[in-house]
Amino acid sequence: MSNRPKRVFVIGIDGAMGPAVKLAKTPNIDAVIEHGVFTYFAQAVVPSASFQNWGALLHGVEATSHQISDANPIQEEVPFPSFLKILQQAQPNRTCAAFSCWNPINQYIIEQSIDCHRVSQPDSELVQTAASYIRQSPPDLFFMQLDDIDAAGHREGYGSEKYLQQIEKTDGEVGVVIQAIQDADVYSESLILIISDHGGFGTGHGGNEPECLEIFWSIRGPSIARGIELDQPISIKDTASIILHAFDTPIPKGYEGQISARVFEN
Repeated sequence: MSNRPKRVFVIGIDGAMGPAVKLAKTPNIDAVIEHGVFTYFAQAVVPSASFQNWGALLHGVEATSHQISDANPIQEEVPFPSFLKILQQAQPNRTCAAFSCWNPINQYIIEQSIDCHRVSQPDSELVQTAASYIRQSPPDLFFMQLDDIDAAGHREGYGSEKYLQQIEKTDGEVGVVIQAIQDADVYSESLILIISDHGGFGTGHGGNEPECLEIFWSIRGPSIARGIELDQPISIKDTASIILHAFDTPIPKGYEGQISARVFEN
C-alpha cells in the first residue's frame, strides 16, 4: 500500500450497543463511515466491560491475556504493547494525546512511558478541550473515550429511548472533534476510527449476552476500503493490528488480532 496514513484518531464511544447506533440518528458518524469500513456487529471480548475491552483495543489481545485492572496496570515489558507505544517507538517524534472521561484509561491502560498529553474531563468539556488542542497542534496519535452513553445505559437501561437520545447527543460531540480534524487540515491524511467497547443488558454489562457483546466498529482513511459494511465478524482485539498494518509497522508477536483483508482497498 503506497497510500499510508500520517496520523490516527481513535474516538471511543463507551457502552454503545452496535444495533442501537444503527437505530439512532447519527449524521456525524454516518458522514465518516460512508467513506470507510464499518459494522454494527463487531464483537467485544469477555467480560464485556471497559477495562477488558479498552485494554483489548489498545493492546491487541483478549482480556485473559492482558488482565489489566486498577490493581494490575499495564506493565512496560509485555509482548503486547499498545499500538500508541509501538507507533511512537517507531518514530519517537510522533506526538500523542489521550482525552478520556474515564481516567483509568490514561492511568492504567495506556503505558506511562509514552510521551502523551493526557486529559480527563466530563464529555462536554472534554470534547471542547480536544477540539481546541487538535486545531492548534494536531497530534499524530490520538485516543478519546466518551462516557455519557454508558452512563445513560446504567441509568436508563441499554436500548431505552433516553439511551438512544444520548447516542444522538454524543454523535454531535463526535462531530465537534471531526470538525476540528478537518479545520486542522489533516482529515484526508488520517486514519479515523469510531468504536464502542461493549454494549449492555438491562442496566448493566459484563456478561456474554449478544446485547453486551455486539459493538459498533468503524475505520476510514488512507489505504482503507470505501463504503463497505462488513458481513464477517471482527473483534475489538483486531483493532490494534489493523492500525499497525495500515501504518506498515511490524505487529508484535504477542498480538492476537486478525487483519481482515476486506478492511483494506485492493
